[in-house]
Amino acid sequence: MQKNLSKSKSKNQLKMVKIFLICFVILSILIGVYKAIKSPCCDVENSDILSSDKESVVQITSSSESVLKSSAFADKTEAKSKADSASSNLQAKKTKKAIVYYFYTSIRCYSCTLIENYIREAVEQNFNKPYNGWIVEFKGVNVELGENRHFIKDYWLNSKSVVVQKFEDQKLLEWIILKDVWLLLGNKSLFINYVNNEIKKFLDKE
Repeated sequence: MQKNLSKSKSKNQLKMVKIFLICFVILSILIGVYKAIKSPCCDVENSDILSSDKESVVQITSSSESVLKSSAFADKTEAKSKADSASSNLQAKKTKKAIVYYFYTSIRCYSCTLIENYIREAVEQNFNKPYNGWIVEFKGVNVELGENRHFIKDYWLNSKSVVVQKFEDQKLLEWIILKDVWLLLGNKSLFINYVNNEIKKFLDKE
């Protein structure tokens, strides 16, 4: 009888232990589930990493913007410098011109007309392109016209004459009279060579 009671007691104890273990396991599972539900989707460490990454992106973006701004400023500065340089060069480079005048009167003879034709031909043939930086033009002027009378005083004219006048932009420079044109009128070749050589010699003069 006592043996049966003892066996029964042992069985009851085993059942209690099993129930306790089962309850413990269930409780542990519930606690784990609860912690999993309550914990945030990203832990602090991951959050710090993401925050750090965001700061890095902001810094990189800021650096890129600074580089672009610096580059744009450099381009503008360089463009302005080139424009200023070009403007300075244009200001420094003045137009040099020489006008070959033939001054005549209203009464014209054959020789007077022939001189004009020879002078015009000499200029057009030999100075159709700039010479040594000088643009050379021919111009016939009737000094008896009211607007042209000042040339008589300007160049001390006392007869029909050929004058070469230098200009720098609108500024008058030196001038010369080609005195031998009347002497060489009978030989066209010598006349044109004389005019050509005298003009070049005058323009080469500093």
